Amino acid sequence: MRVQFWGARGSIAKPGPSTARYGGNTSCIEARSARGTLVVVDCGTGGHSLGQNLVSAGAEGVRGHILISHTHWDHIQGIPFFAPLFVPGNEWDIYGPKGLGQSLREALAGQMQYTYFPVPLDQCGATIRYHDLVEGTFDIDDIKVSTRYLNHPALTLGYRLEADGVAVVYACDHEPHSRMLATCHADITGQDLRHAEFVNRADLLIHDAQYTAEEYPAKVGWGHSTVEYVVNLGQFAQVKKVALTHHDPLRDDDAIDRLVANIRAKLRENASSLDVFAAVEGQIVEIAPSPAKDTARRAREFQAEMPIEPALAEWSVLLGIADTKMAAALSNTIRAEGIRAKFFANMDEARTLIAKGRPSLAILEHDPPRVDGMEMCRAIREQENDREHQLPVIMVAAQENQAAGAAAGVTDWLIKPFTDACARTKIRAWALRAACQWMRAVIPEDEEWRLARPPVHVRRAPMAQKGIENRRFPENVISTDKSALLWMYCREIAPFETPAFSKNVGDLIARATKRPSEMRNRSAAN
Repeated sequence: MRVQFWGARGSIAKPGPSTARYGGNTSCIEARSARGTLVVVDCGTGGHSLGQNLVSAGAEGVRGHILISHTHWDHIQGIPFFAPLFVPGNEWDIYGPKGLGQSLREALAGQMQYTYFPVPLDQCGATIRYHDLVEGTFDIDDIKVSTRYLNHPALTLGYRLEADGVAVVYACDHEPHSRMLATCHADITGQDLRHAEFVNRADLLIHDAQYTAEEYPAKVGWGHSTVEYVVNLGQFAQVKKVALTHHDPLRDDDAIDRLVANIRAKLRENASSLDVFAAVEGQIVEIAPSPAKDTARRAREFQAEMPIEPALAEWSVLLGIADTKMAAALSNTIRAEGIRAKFFANMDEARTLIAKGRPSLAILEHDPPRVDGMEMCRAIREQENDREHQLPVIMVAAQENQAAGAAAGVTDWLIKPFTDACARTKIRAWALRAACQWMRAVIPEDEEWRLARPPVHVRRAPMAQKGIENRRFPENVISTDKSALLWMYCREIAPFETPAFSKNVGDLIARATKRPSEMRNRSAAN
């Protein structure tokens, strides 16, 4: 696989003499498989140069794919200036994180409204298709793409590209879930361990490293990593190469040189084989294949393009927050996402709410001795019968305690003080994860195999004369193509194990499986 950097600056473009060597354009990379499949990851201001390069190559009918990590300006400002989108005959697929309201297309069109830009998105000459993604996997020709939510004040996806026996991971923008981990004073556990698993054994990890550990205390909650954390992550996850990117706009070329020199000196002292470099605008990295890599599609991997709206319709968030001001703020945030908020003051109320419906997640407060969120979390875990599909629990606290949280069953943390954007993003991510979990649970393990089988057609006896009343049908047969359609239809009506499902689907199944002779008798009786 061939990777080229077209933009490596973070937050805002910073052209000028002090950034001439590493570049001033914001995030954009180009990846090509050996077969020639073109994937662009993020389209910040660096997308302009990439677009000019593609157009100047003279190829007609360019086919490409753009993966957007999130829709903050420094990751999408190149789209209005990406020339291949305006060429008739070109085909582009644009992918990005699915929200709970606005679609990816609507978000991208926003920056091209008349007030901000003279040409609207609809006037692009190329054929453009938009894809809203959740966590999961999908294929772009010969490239397998996996997605995972990152920790940022906007819903953000990291991308893992696997092809030709290599793996490239792009993770911008991301802040360690554990604030202590940002300064390398904690172990990689919990959600940080999930992130490490996502980048595990990557041949090239392109990771946000905007700050240093010394700078981080003034940047907590801004959604970016420290250089020290990224290097530690690369070693822990046994990554081969790490490209530090999303360079701070206030960091000039000489400062980046010193940063990389210090890192490499420490790696040599520790006899580490990790190769660390700072991404340079225009730099090309050729990644040799690794025969040991397994990029085959594995069973039960969730499809990142799966429509999950039916699973979101009836869901809610449980709030166990004693602080009335915080409870009101979180309630407003939840409702802004189109999700219902349900309050409980004690475990009896929580048990009743959990038994009544299927909440997306629970948010608990831990502020001892006033309120013991850990004890509430333990009580929720003891009530749950389905250990495989546990209710996500976010703990709101003044400081994290990973060991105690893991013992109690805490899923994630929201550390005070926090912004509305941080809270909203966590709620979005876990609501979407919960919806995907429900969709995964209701799809039979053999559904893909069953739907792929050729349909079994019912063989009918000769008809004595025309007319439905004289046809003869086998008494106990439903063709497999109809049963598959029935299953798919039932899934869309309502979540299983809810009254709405039983009410709407029970009669449907009864009628669909009714013997033809019984149907005729009922018709005659009527």
